[in-house]
Amino acid sequence: MFDFLKRNQPSPKQIDKLVKRLTEPGGEDGPRIEAAEKLSEWGTAEALYALLKRFTISSKVITGDIEEKRMVVRMLVEKGKKAVDPILRFLGDHHQVEWPVQALSEILPREELVPKLVDILEKVAASSEFTPPEHKSDLIRAMRGHVSPEIATVLRRFLSDDDDDVRIAAIEAISEVGEEVREPLLEAFLEAGDRPRIRIKIAEMFADHEWPVRGYRPKIEETLPEGFHLTSKGVVRRR
Repeated sequence: MFDFLKRNQPSPKQIDKLVKRLTEPGGEDGPRIEAAEKLSEWGTAEALYALLKRFTISSKVITGDIEEKRMVVRMLVEKGKKAVDPILRFLGDHHQVEWPVQALSEILPREELVPKLVDILEKVAASSEFTPPEHKSDLIRAMRGHVSPEIATVLRRFLSDDDDDVRIAAIEAISEVGEEVREPLLEAFLEAGDRPRIRIKIAEMFADHEWPVRGYRPKIEETLPEGFHLTSKGVVRRR
């Protein structure tokens, strides 16, 4: 039985051949779709990981590209728990993660999803200096809609990242938790004296949510970016 199953497993060479077709951005969509369908049909961990590589390219026709990516999400969701490990592996290796996180969120209930997202974020945070900024920022943006207090705790580690885009992605994601993240964001504001984009983003966030700067008023009032001011109640307003 084992030998029979082994004979029916796709070889690395067969998978690589289909990946080349799957990730060809030009030409007709037929070959890409056929490659995706075959990888889904094989359904092994390596085949599903290869299927995820469709998210690493964009085809020339935007509407068609989106529909193909939705199709791949459906294929992954249909595989259920079998697709979880390949998706998690992909999240650690690639920065085009919005669609894979969407698939994962449809496969797993929230109580299982959040720990998986926390784990992948912690791994990226731990190797932050070796991880490309676009990988970090894309992964953080993919958290939007799923941010829990546990995820927000890990995201706080990115508030001091060397890259502004990574910090801004973290600021936007963390704000989903609500006013309880007020103090970490105010601390990040004060630490960003040489980063005007960060200060503007945090000022915008506080103005949009009407969060007070209680406990930080003197320092914040001295350093607010041009175009913002504090009300008598310590709320940031745009001028």
